[in-house]
Amino acid sequence: MKSKNKKILISLLVVLVFIITGAIFWKIAKDEIFYLCGNFSVGVNKSSVIRQLETANLSIYKNTINENGAIIVFSSKLNFVTNQCVIELDKSEKVVLAVYK
Repeated sequence: MKSKNKKILISLLVVLVFIITGAIFWKIAKDEIFYLCGNFSVGVNKSSVIRQLETANLSIYKNTINENGAIIVFSSKLNFVTNQCVIELDKSEKVVLAVYK
């Protein structure tokens, strides 16, 4: 096999490894958001929500307080994963709605 062909083959293998690794991380990040979002039913305390969100490895959350209570947006740290979970809390810090988008 010629040196040029070996370089092309090695380059293709490296690209393939990066694509597969990216796909695996994308799937893990998406699943992390989906399954944690499913844990938040109506009436769950904010402290329980935060405790569970803190277990995430590839995701972050943002807590925004408003006049009706709070909204927590749980999304991936990875830029290429656009899925998120929006959790609405009432003034007594209980879940009103949790939606996976």
